[in-house]
Amino acid sequence: MCGSSGELPQGGIVRETVQEGDRVVLVVTSDVADHVHLHGYDIMRDVAAGGTARIRFRATVPGRFEVELEDRGAQIADVTVQSS
Repeated sequence: MCGSSGELPQGGIVRETVQEGDRVVLVVTSDVADHVHLHGYDIMRDVAAGGTARIRFRATVPGRFEVELEDRGAQIADVTVQSS
């Protein structure tokens, strides 16, 4: 889904739209160690420097949700869940 270089996501903030009920996998690679946090669903995964983190979830809550590198407070993506 996106790669992060310190505080700025490569290519800018990624914006994805999914449908309510979809199974979703967010894949984040980072050149720094941090925690990838999907707000609204309150799911967090560790990512090592040079590593990849995956967040798997079922999109059950409609709305727009920020994904960020938690320790840096850097937004890397927006996920919009549309009502079915």
